[in-house]
Amino acid sequence: MTSSGVYSIAEVEAMTGLSAEVLRQWERRYGFPKPLRTPGGHRLYRLEDVEALKTIKRWLEEGATPKAAIRRYLAQEVRLEGLGADLIQALLRGDLAGAEALFRRGLRLLGPEGALKHLLLPVLREVGEAWHRGEIGVAEEHLASTFLRARLQELLDLAGLPPGPPVLVTTPPGERHEMGAMLAAYHLRRRGLPALYLGPDTPLPDLRALARRLGARAVVLSALLSEPLRALPDGALKDLAPRVFLGGQGADPEEARRLGAEHLEAPEALAEALWLETEKEEA
Repeated sequence: MTSSGVYSIAEVEAMTGLSAEVLRQWERRYGFPKPLRTPGGHRLYRLEDVEALKTIKRWLEEGATPKAAIRRYLAQEVRLEGLGADLIQALLRGDLAGAEALFRRGLRLLGPEGALKHLLLPVLREVGEAWHRGEIGVAEEHLASTFLRARLQELLDLAGLPPGPPVLVTTPPGERHEMGAMLAAYHLRRRGLPALYLGPDTPLPDLRALARRLGARAVVLSALLSEPLRALPDGALKDLAPRVFLGGQGADPEEARRLGAEHLEAPEALAEALWLETEKEEA
């Protein structure tokens, strides 16, 4: 994977089981997928392209022709535009059965990565913004967030746990907002790294002890709020594990340095950093 979070055609071939020739042929015949191009003309595929190709391949295995499968996917992309709004309305009505059915539909059509990016995260963001605007109450926000958190936990479980020294993922002491940490764990697992999600608000002595007992290669902390970080003394995070990463809206590079951690801009950057470290160790 390149530093910009896209994949070469050879990587997509390995990830999907679809040959490079098939991908080029579909692009010529059906205008799908639509990869980016480097200045030298090489194809680069985004993660959503990979997920779409996996979905289409599943339909091919069920008996669909390439033309029919691609048309089906493109048509459903259009119909999915209103799926998030329908999911929000179901949650605000307290219709959990209806919300579950909508989530299952999105998961079936988009695959795990697509359902997360195009359904769960936008709905979670819209629910939070609606609460801040005063359009929904705390109880409604809690109901929706609890449902969405459970679906995210399901996607995390579906991602499996690769073997190897684990990466421990949690939030700093006093930080109860856990979605960022769950997303970090999910992205790590999807990229073949054994992320153990510990839940939020983990005491640092317990985190340090567990990291040493399990031989963790890294610890990742996600902070939505800055206040819990400010309450920590200088260097509080530096010896939790061989590498300690701190990210989230509440963290910035200066605070990360003060606490003895590496600042993390995005989960994708974290996965790439850990894989580069692995490649150096194996070289």
